[in-house]
Amino acid sequence: MADGSMDKDLATGMADHELSYLLLLMHGAQWIMGVKDDPYALLLRAASDDPHDLGRRMRSRGPLYRSHAAVWVTAHHDLAAAALSDARLGPEYAAPQEPDEARAERERVLPFDLPRMEQLLPLGQASLTLGRPACERLRALTRAVLDGVEDLAADLCARRVRTLDGDFDLRDDLARPVAVAAVAEVLGLRASDGERFAELCAGTDGALDATLCPPLLAPARRLTAAITGMRELLDGSLRRNGGSTGRLVDAAVGEGRSLDDALAACVSLAVVGVDMAINLVCDAVQALLDHPEAWERVRDEPACAALAIEETMRYAPPVRLHRLFSHEDVELGGHKVRVGDEVVVVVEAAERDPAVYDDPDRFSLERGGRAALPDGPLTEPAGPPARRMAAATLRTIADELPRVRRTGPVLRRPRSPITRGVLRFPAAVR
Repeated sequence: MADGSMDKDLATGMADHELSYLLLLMHGAQWIMGVKDDPYALLLRAASDDPHDLGRRMRSRGPLYRSHAAVWVTAHHDLAAAALSDARLGPEYAAPQEPDEARAERERVLPFDLPRMEQLLPLGQASLTLGRPACERLRALTRAVLDGVEDLAADLCARRVRTLDGDFDLRDDLARPVAVAAVAEVLGLRASDGERFAELCAGTDGALDATLCPPLLAPARRLTAAITGMRELLDGSLRRNGGSTGRLVDAAVGEGRSLDDALAACVSLAVVGVDMAINLVCDAVQALLDHPEAWERVRDEPACAALAIEETMRYAPPVRLHRLFSHEDVELGGHKVRVGDEVVVVVEAAERDPAVYDDPDRFSLERGGRAALPDGPLTEPAGPPARRMAAATLRTIADELPRVRRTGPVLRRPRSPITRGVLRFPAAVR
């Protein structure tokens, strides 16, 4: 099985007041962790409107530091690259083997045990609790849907642009419908399933952030229903073996992989890929409008859209931190990381490390050959298709909407430390 954590979550059958109590308790625990001015703990509780300041403060604590949130944190580029590439570290939970002093330290901060988010929400069904080997297998399978995805996204975007007139929302009226329709088509969904798929994609908004930050009761219930519905819809499509879903099946069978791997790859594209593509497009456009010389170049040379997406991956990555668990004792950044310890790689801060980048807070299309951080394991399957869709969408926007402008502030999802997901992007055609 691709997903090693398909056990029923604790919330199944749990009364609303019980689930609400646990979610609020976890929310309160994260709040308490920030009382000692720890920058990572403050990031969790959204205590600053400037995540880049928190990133600088994390870097000032050294290549790897122990947070009051009882995790190891790195915001240094070189160590981040090493951690993301280390096969001994992965997103799949590993039970800690704490020495007495480490347990005593943790219990001084929180004198009680809390459930993990994957025990309260069906995150395993959303391909969000996979081990590193499974993520690598799924990435091999998603290559089956890469061919033609850029042309598809460009065509969908061009058709969508023709419906715009005057004011519109870049996220809701362009980036989202293009990403949803492109993924639906590459997964071979029937036209009759399109509306349902779009609803489920909207329902899984925030799934990545929910791996770390507990939502409130109503959003938690909606997310649970959407993840369950998405898996059922894609499982039905997979069994019909149509379109690119069929290519995923062929790739799985040809490599001796299970159909569970193919389903997990489909779910990853729907839940992670759609979200990444939407935020990449919105953040790229925002950065380009804030840097007129870069926007002018992309308008004059639409092929530079791929460069803009690459720079957006550094400047405003769609997945801004990765949680990894140590499955062996590891020496990292001069510290001994024990089995079960959590290591958080703050990608957004590491990608602005001044030891690696000149003028790291500036968006620039001239950073060719930069030392890009590797994908985190959970974004390995969906990341490449998402980047291709985003580049094609941005190229079409530059070609078809060269005078697009922002007409108000870009609003983001609250308590969204992993994605800082865009909620609203008011814009106008001219």
